[in-house]
Amino acid sequence: MVRFRESVRWAELAILVAVLAVGITLRTWQLSTVPPGLTHDEAGNGYDGAAVLQGVRPIYFRVGYGREPLYQYSVALVMAVLGPTETALRLTTVVWGVSVLLLSYAFARHLFGSLTALLTVGWMAVSFWCVMTSRVGLRAITSTALFTASAYSFALGSDWLGTGPLKAGSRRWLWWGLSGVFLGASIYTYMASRAMPAVYLLFLGYLSLRHLVVRRTAGTVTSNPPHGSGVGAEPLRQHWIGIPVLLLIAALVATPLVHHLIANPEVEQRVEQLSMPLEDALRGDFGALRDPVARSLPMFTLRGDPLWLYNIPGRPLLDPPGGALFYAGLLVCLFHFWDPRHAFLLLWLVVGVSPALVTGPDATALRSITAQPAVFMTACVGLTTAVRFLMRRVGHWGRVATTGGLAVLFILTGVGTVDAYFNVWAQHRDVRVAYHHALVEQARYLDGSPQGGTVSLSSIYPGRFHDPYTMEMSLRRDDLSLRWFDGRYALTFPSSGEGRVIIPSIAQLAPALEPLMISHGSLVHSEGFRDDDLVTGFDVYRFDGGSALAEVLQAVRDNPVGWSTVNTFPREDPTAVYQPLGLPVTLDGIVSLLGYDLRTPTIERGREIELLTVWRVHESVVPEVVAFVHLLGSDGQIIGQLDRLDVPSWHWEPGDAFVQLHRFPTDAEVRPGVYPLAVGLYQREDSRRLPISMEDVVVGDRILLRPVKVVGE
Repeated sequence: MVRFRESVRWAELAILVAVLAVGITLRTWQLSTVPPGLTHDEAGNGYDGAAVLQGVRPIYFRVGYGREPLYQYSVALVMAVLGPTETALRLTTVVWGVSVLLLSYAFARHLFGSLTALLTVGWMAVSFWCVMTSRVGLRAITSTALFTASAYSFALGSDWLGTGPLKAGSRRWLWWGLSGVFLGASIYTYMASRAMPAVYLLFLGYLSLRHLVVRRTAGTVTSNPPHGSGVGAEPLRQHWIGIPVLLLIAALVATPLVHHLIANPEVEQRVEQLSMPLEDALRGDFGALRDPVARSLPMFTLRGDPLWLYNIPGRPLLDPPGGALFYAGLLVCLFHFWDPRHAFLLLWLVVGVSPALVTGPDATALRSITAQPAVFMTACVGLTTAVRFLMRRVGHWGRVATTGGLAVLFILTGVGTVDAYFNVWAQHRDVRVAYHHALVEQARYLDGSPQGGTVSLSSIYPGRFHDPYTMEMSLRRDDLSLRWFDGRYALTFPSSGEGRVIIPSIAQLAPALEPLMISHGSLVHSEGFRDDDLVTGFDVYRFDGGSALAEVLQAVRDNPVGWSTVNTFPREDPTAVYQPLGLPVTLDGIVSLLGYDLRTPTIERGREIELLTVWRVHESVVPEVVAFVHLLGSDGQIIGQLDRLDVPSWHWEPGDAFVQLHRFPTDAEVRPGVYPLAVGLYQREDSRRLPISMEDVVVGDRILLRPVKVVGE
């Protein structure tokens, strides 16, 4: 008998190792190329992890709607070994994903036995949902790992959940304390984890209700609790003390972050966006909550996450066989509701999916991730029940057939996952767009090019926390001086003069700017992608920015500019109240207007004004600035405007120059006349305009250009 038990243990270990090997393979195969690039969120996490290595130690990362810090610090640990690369970023997620497999196995084995544990870890190893969330550089997976660790520690201290007597003394409190530490640490992982303390509160309420039912039925419960389950007053009193202590420890661990968020509520932009249905429900408007819940409920088996970012749109979390077993497992858990093991699993499931239910179907693959182990354990409870039923009623060959059927089920699931993930999802055009495949290919081109110097990159997302982060994570060299602009509206002239310009098909130069590249640039490389790609390729030019700027200045430097303190302008000649300024005009010592070209001095009302402004940078700017152009009525009111700047100020370098294209329509109801045109800059953070000085005296915060004549009936 002893040898038989040892052989069973060795067989179980061999199966577990094989399953983990398959799971690790699916999570690491082609990791450098699938997903085919980096999302902005992934790039932000990688950037933050690299910043931690350089000495940055925030308790909360404010970029990207705000991010809890634990994942970024774990990224830094991996980067300390492998370097600050996207591979290190994603390997961090792989490590967390594999830890989820191990913890799920341990928890399921402790509560439900070896068969359920092996089925659970096997299914999770090959599930599309689990593979997807274990390969992307996002923090959500850390929430799953830490809550599973908390639940497992709680179960070890509470054999009332398992098959033995309640642990005594220090061991019990050690495990419960450790459970509280993991629960508190989970608050540092992902927003959805903030719901998870409710599992313990609800479980304590369940235990109290169960105790009352047991007493009223003279010690007999509806579904025969497991052997050794305590039903008396003493275990209940211990949990009435233990669970609050667990939650208190969790609160103490979470206090630094909670205090920071309470003191700085503005850093969590996502909370306000996602909590609106709950706030409406608290005010009595349950319709706002009913709609997202109704649209999210089918996520398990009928209709899943509609976003290509983390799913094949509409693919449910479980395939049809898995869905059938999941519902069977739910029925088993409900039938055994008075067994604390099944009740805890149900509470974990319900609370874990609640963030996805209340926020709608978008990104449910991530927002329900804390419930991931509970979902598969529930399905495997149903599968185990069916398997054991069959095993008791079939002979030897029936058991062999059942075992073979299970193996085939998991093999087919794994094959389906490989095809769905690597051949369907990863190759889809929308995935390549979402993961900025074209930008990563530009980085690979630069890595393979021996040339250094200045490189200007046209992008539709040139803001600091978008494409620049993705490029920084993808680029392997640090000897390039990068500039960012949106070529649809701007063009840069670095102070270094000649350099390279990369222009992808999605951010081609505007017609007004293209002649500069034709006259002063030469094509040195062209790269194409797939025919069905949204971004079909990119071109690289050798560009003489110095001569191009000289040509622009020759055309714009003589146009008049002025200032005025009045806001009432004569209709026929607004310039009558202008005070003259001389070009260049400096704004707050940071940047100067070198000139402009009003390309539409006369327009029909309702038509677009087109203006080119040319600027030179004197100082780097920490607060982001925005350019404004206002067409003013005779009473000084705005009758047409555009606020944008397509050469982001976060990376301005002293000596650089750039041209900005402004195109915006006039009010269709404006009366014919001559109207002043004003331009300037303001800080995005507080809308403070940059002041304009003349002979060290501030004369205003706007520059008046040539007026625009509006014609029409």
